[in-house]
Amino acid sequence: MQAVSFGVALYGTEKAPTSVRLAKLTEDLGYQRLWVGDSHMIWREVYVLLGAIAMATKRLLIGPGVTHPQLRHLTVTASAVATLNELSEGRAFLGFGVGATGPGNVGLKPVSIAQLEEAVMLLKQLMAGEEVELNGKSVRCVFAQRNQIPIYIGTRSPRAMQMAGRLTDGIIYTGEVALTKTFVDSVRQCAAATGRAPLEVKTIFRAPCSIDDNPSEAREAVKGNVARSALTHFGRLYRRGELQEREDQKAVERLWQEYNSYHHMGPEHSHLVREKWVDQFSIAGTADQVRDRVRKIIETGVDEITIIPCGKSKESLIKRFVREVMERL
Repeated sequence: MQAVSFGVALYGTEKAPTSVRLAKLTEDLGYQRLWVGDSHMIWREVYVLLGAIAMATKRLLIGPGVTHPQLRHLTVTASAVATLNELSEGRAFLGFGVGATGPGNVGLKPVSIAQLEEAVMLLKQLMAGEEVELNGKSVRCVFAQRNQIPIYIGTRSPRAMQMAGRLTDGIIYTGEVALTKTFVDSVRQCAAATGRAPLEVKTIFRAPCSIDDNPSEAREAVKGNVARSALTHFGRLYRRGELQEREDQKAVERLWQEYNSYHHMGPEHSHLVREKWVDQFSIAGTADQVRDRVRKIIETGVDEITIIPCGKSKESLIKRFVREVMERL
C-alpha cells in the first residue's frame, strides 16, 4: 500500500484551550497536519488559535483550512501566515478558498474564480516578502522570509482545480468519496497540462469521520457535516439541471430552506440528510468499516487523508482512528 499522510481538521467550536489541547494530542499521536477552520462569527478566531497551537507543538504542520479573501485583506492574511511561519519555525501553510459561512454570515458573497486566482498570485508574492502593487501603492511585508509558504485550495470546482493545478501546492477535496479517484486523476492532469510534475500538486481528501461499535451511532454523528457537503455538491448540480434523482432534488430544496449557517455543520441539520448521503460524503461506521473505506481511499492515490472528528468526543475519535485505522493499515 502506498504511503499516505494523515491530518485532522478542527473548527473552533470548543473553548480555545480545548482546541490547543486537541492539537497537541494530534501531534503526539503521529498525525502530520492540522487544519483550523475560519468562520469568525461562529468559531474561535483562527489565527489566535494557530498562534497558540504553534507554541504547543513542535512537528505538526499547521494552517487555516480554509480562509478566504473577503473578510481579511490580503495583506493581513499574508502578514498572519508569515508570522505563523516564523512562530512555528517553518511549519505553516495557507489553506485558501472562496469561503462559505465566513463571508456568508456577514452578508458577503463568495468571490469568483478569477478573483480567487488574483488573490492567490498576490499572496504568494506577499508571503515571500516581495513587493506588489495594491491600490496604486507599492506594498511589501517587510519581515516575510523569501521562501514559499505552501498554499492549498479547497474546492470542488473544475475551473478552480485548473487554477490550483497551475499555481498552488495542492487541492483539498471534500466531495463524494466514490469520486476521489476521479479527483486525483484530474489534479494530476491539471498539473501535467501546465508543465508541472503530476505529483507536484498534492491531493488532500477531507471527510467527517466517526467510529462506533454501533454503526448507526457513528452514522448519526457525521450527519450535520454531511448536510453541508450535500448542500454544496448537490446544490451545484441542481442549479445546472444535472441532479437527476427526484428525492435528492427534494432533499436539497429542504436544505436550502432550513440550513442555518450560524449552526454550520451542526446536528440541527441531521434530520435533513438522506441516509445514502452518509456513505457518499463521510467515513463512518465500525472500526472495520472505517478501516476498509480508508484503505480504498488510499488506493485512489491520494496524498493525504484528513479527518474531521465527529461524535461525542473528538479526543476519543482522534485516538481511536490512530489505534484502529492508521496503525492497522
